Amino acid sequence: MGEETLDSAAQPGRRKSRRTVIVVAVVVIAVLAGGLGTWFALSRPAGLQRADVVRLDKERVILDNSMNLYDPLFNQFSVRYSSVMSENAEQQVKDQVLNQDGGRLKSESRINLDRLDRMGSSPTVKEQEVSDAFNRFKEHYGAVISYNDQLLVNTSNITQSIGGPCAPLHSTLNVGAETYSEDYVKGADACLAAVVTAKDNTDAETTELLTSVEGIIRGQRDKQQEVLDAKDDFERLAKRTLAALAMLDINEALSTTETKYESAVKVKYNQLVADANDSNKTFESALKKRTDQFDAAGKDGE
Repeated sequence: MGEETLDSAAQPGRRKSRRTVIVVAVVVIAVLAGGLGTWFALSRPAGLQRADVVRLDKERVILDNSMNLYDPLFNQFSVRYSSVMSENAEQQVKDQVLNQDGGRLKSESRINLDRLDRMGSSPTVKEQEVSDAFNRFKEHYGAVISYNDQLLVNTSNITQSIGGPCAPLHSTLNVGAETYSEDYVKGADACLAAVVTAKDNTDAETTELLTSVEGIIRGQRDKQQEVLDAKDDFERLAKRTLAALAMLDINEALSTTETKYESAVKVKYNQLVADANDSNKTFESALKKRTDQFDAAGKDGE
């Protein structure tokens, strides 16, 4: 055993002393923190604050501006997705556009829905007049967000069917080719299968559009099948003539269907936007009235 020195004998005591200092410091910090928290809570005026109203109004403006950004984002997606479909790009490229551009739109919707929920937790919303205005605002802006989400589904499904397998039927097939009827039937079958799948999760207007297109294509497909089923050259020539005459009306039929769809969608969307704009003005007015009351009273609290 080594010789005990003064330093070695004092070491345990020093460690104990340091621990005591640390414990005391922690206790002091905790007391100070608790005291500061109590002071802040007691010094903050009770009730609704002007800052609460201003903060909620800023959230309203941010949400409204974010909604205005949706259209250019959607147009970018629509153009890019239509382009890769018409170019018959690799499936990986199509999926990339759908996931990236489409994912950006979905993310924008989630952000705005979260913002609406966060706005609803503001103490300002507890007041009846503001609450009524906010609930209308949330309802109508929520409806526009839901419409945008559905629009993404509708556009994707239309592009994948009418803009995909259906497109070559009246753009790239050689009408004068001997195999035209056979090529048309084969292409129409692929088109019809895609249209049936495209109806999944679409809204009423889009489902009606796809059903109309399906009927038009099926009618022409059946006429071309009759050409293939003809028993002799004379019958085949007669059936081919009838099919060719029917083909003259197909573009007009498709155009009429498209116009009807665009008109119905426009009316629906314009009404949603008009309701949202009205509710935004009412909400803004209710918040301004509340800040004016604070200003008139010359204080930040009630």
